[in-house]
Amino acid sequence: MSIYYKISAPAKLNLNLFVKDKFLDGLHFLESDICFLELIDNIYLKFSKNDTFCQNKNNLFMVNPKKNLIFKAIKKFRSHTSWDQKFEIYLDKNIPIGAGLGGGSADAAATLVLLRKLFNKNKNHNKIPISKIFQMGSELGSDVPSCILSKDLKLSGYGKEIKRKNFPNNYYFLIVYPNFELSTKSVFQHYSNIKNFNHKSNKISFENINIYNSLLSSATSLAPKIKDVLNKLKKIPNIVAYGMTGSGSTCFGIVKSLEDLTNLSKFFNNKYFIWYGQKADYNLNRVCYSKLLENKF
Repeated sequence: MSIYYKISAPAKLNLNLFVKDKFLDGLHFLESDICFLELIDNIYLKFSKNDTFCQNKNNLFMVNPKKNLIFKAIKKFRSHTSWDQKFEIYLDKNIPIGAGLGGGSADAAATLVLLRKLFNKNKNHNKIPISKIFQMGSELGSDVPSCILSKDLKLSGYGKEIKRKNFPNNYYFLIVYPNFELSTKSVFQHYSNIKNFNHKSNKISFENINIYNSLLSSATSLAPKIKDVLNKLKKIPNIVAYGMTGSGSTCFGIVKSLEDLTNLSKFFNNKYFIWYGQKADYNLNRVCYSKLLENKF
């Protein structure tokens, strides 16, 4: 076994998503309350003579090499710092892809956090402020800056207006991914084309948070199975709140006790990816040393 630097990349959950009828260079004005889950990807990295990338062969989800946001983050970091260091990278991918959980953005964000840590340890380099990796992150995607923080947040504007929030900790989150991807671009395009921008639904709240998603009508018209998932979530005993995260296709439920999730097989079969656990606040010091079990790769 070899020793690597390791960093966690947590999944992002949109408790709500309000799309405003305003546009800037084709972008939508958004408002959203988000939190980050204990569902994480793990990124392992060590210095090398060449850039290499490998994924855990036991994972259900595998990153398309052409859409590797970890390497895109490394290239972005190099373009801003002129650091020519190469890396051996291993990804333990647990967050579903194309599911509205921000997995790619989380991986890119965690990579930037890790690279800054390593770069700033070198006494020959001028230290990079945290504001610099936020700039890099915003150039990679609108979700990346919030994933750099990975805490309870309120987002507004075009992804750059971020405020710290505190949501209740004593709840459990059920994640249901119906094992098909939805293109964010397609969902937003469909949203722009339909006349009914506001999805009519019963008011659902979690503590003082309004659970709502402006993209639900668009997503369900493209993928009707999402309605089935939401209807099943609604029937779970003692469900506190439920909804769709991001642009879909993942849906979520919130319960007070783990005992409320003991009979999930009554509602969901093995065609679904199911995860449950709690949310967490992460910090920029979540880098550690770790032994890599190479037989997994």
